[in-house]
Amino acid sequence: MITTREILINAARKLFGQIGITNTTINDVALESQKGRRTVYTYFKNKNELLDAVIKEEMQFVISSLEQVMKQNLDPLNKFITYTITRMNVIRTAVQRNGSLQAEFFRDVIRVGLVLRKLEKIEIKNLKEIFNEGVAKGVFVIPNVNSAAFFAHFIMRGIDIPYIRGTFDDIVEGQDIALERKIRILIEGILKK
Repeated sequence: MITTREILINAARKLFGQIGITNTTINDVALESQKGRRTVYTYFKNKNELLDAVIKEEMQFVISSLEQVMKQNLDPLNKFITYTITRMNVIRTAVQRNGSLQAEFFRDVIRVGLVLRKLEKIEIKNLKEIFNEGVAKGVFVIPNVNSAAFFAHFIMRGIDIPYIRGTFDDIVEGQDIALERKIRILIEGILKK
C-alpha cells in the first residue's frame, strides 16, 4: 500500500518534471496528490524538503540497481562491464524520467555535489571490491586498487552528462554498444596481458 508521503513525493516528481522545480508550488503538489496543503506541510516543511525527498528516492533507485549487480555471480571483467553499463543506464533513467527536473537540478551545483557524495562512497567501495577480486584472480593488474577505483568512479562521472544527453553514442552502433566498447578501452589498461 502506498503511503501518503509516497503519494506526495510522486506528485512532486511529476510536477517537477512537467513544469519545473521553480514553477511548482506546494499548492500544486496538494492538488496533484489530491491531498490538502496542510497534509503536504505535515510531511514536508517546504518545497526544498520535497525536492530532497524526490532526489533521495532517485538515488536509492540507483544504489539498489548497483547492489543487484554486485550480487551477481560474474567474473571480475564482466562484473565491471555490467556494473558500469547498469550505472550509466540507471542514472540516465533517473534523470530522464524527471523531465525538466534534470536541467534545474544540474544547475544547482551544491545540491548535485551533496547527492553525488553518497553515491561516490558506495561506488568506490563497489569498484574496489570488483578490482580486488580481479587482482586476486589474476584478471587485472592494478598496483593501487584504491586509486584505480577512485579514478574509475570519476571517469564514469565525467561521462554521465554526455551519456544522459545522448551525445556519447556512436550513431551506427547505438548507445549501449558504444558504451561497452568505450568501457573496454578503459579496462585495457588494467587487464593482465
